[in-house]
Amino acid sequence: MRPAPAAAQAEITGSGSVTAGAKATSRPRVVLLAVTADDPLAARLAAELETLGLDVSRAQIDPILPIDDLVRQALVGGARGVVVADGRRTEFWVAEEGSDRVAMRQELEIENSPAMESVLSLRTVEFLRVSLGLVGRAVTPPVVVQPIVPPPPEEVDTRVAFNLMSGVVASTGRLAPFGTVSAALRVRIAGPVGIELRGMAPFGSQELTGPKGPIDTSVWLAGGGLVLAPRTAARVAFDVGAGMLAAMVRSSGTQTDDGVGIAVYGRAAGRIRLSTNWSVRLDVIGGSTAVRRIIITDRQDITTWGLGFVSALAGIELGI
Repeated sequence: MRPAPAAAQAEITGSGSVTAGAKATSRPRVVLLAVTADDPLAARLAAELETLGLDVSRAQIDPILPIDDLVRQALVGGARGVVVADGRRTEFWVAEEGSDRVAMRQELEIENSPAMESVLSLRTVEFLRVSLGLVGRAVTPPVVVQPIVPPPPEEVDTRVAFNLMSGVVASTGRLAPFGTVSAALRVRIAGPVGIELRGMAPFGSQELTGPKGPIDTSVWLAGGGLVLAPRTAARVAFDVGAGMLAAMVRSSGTQTDDGVGIAVYGRAAGRIRLSTNWSVRLDVIGGSTAVRRIIITDRQDITTWGLGFVSALAGIELGI
């Protein structure tokens, strides 16, 4: 026989020789040798061999004597098999039934990976089971504990949302861009579909020069439409909407009249969730009063407003 590796060349310590633990039993006896008493591979092998109904004797070895001498000593003492557990490899001997003569010697080795330890143990036990004639006894495979995967977060179903924002509105025509404050209410109807109502009021008025003198002009918008806002628990979310707005231009000056137009609009919005109910929101709205144009006059046409307009708004949102 070839010399055993240094990790397996040992003399049994603590309890004397491997023959000292021999029992008078009808069960086949297997001696399990390991360098340390707490070797995890040896512990796994012992448990699985005992599951087969074998009488397992464990012993700690110390690298002094050749392993072949210890194997011979165990077989002379009545053991049917000897197993050496050495980290990532096992080596075992099986004696002929009723004799101390070695009938088979086998070595198994795996890569240095903790995940392969159970595979090595199972293969070793299976070889011993067949070699000892225990063909009627199945090897119990190691229990694999499946990791617990947490369920995905539930969708946040915000039925009602109110937002308050401020920003700027710019349009074609001579009226300069102006600051505005906006309030909107969004209600979910079914799934991602909902409706919204919104209004926009200017911070102040803009001055136009007319033939009779200056004209102070302000634009007010109010209306509503449909919303598509997918339900999501993500921190960042997006929604879109479209509808119609009534656009009213109020002017004060020399013999001017208020004008009312109808605008169609579309918008896109993004929001960042700060807590369960509160979010920071950014809206971009674009539209046109082509349905009904607004003409600012003072006895004669001065300019139009809203043939094409855009608004950028930012603010907070409260979801319920």
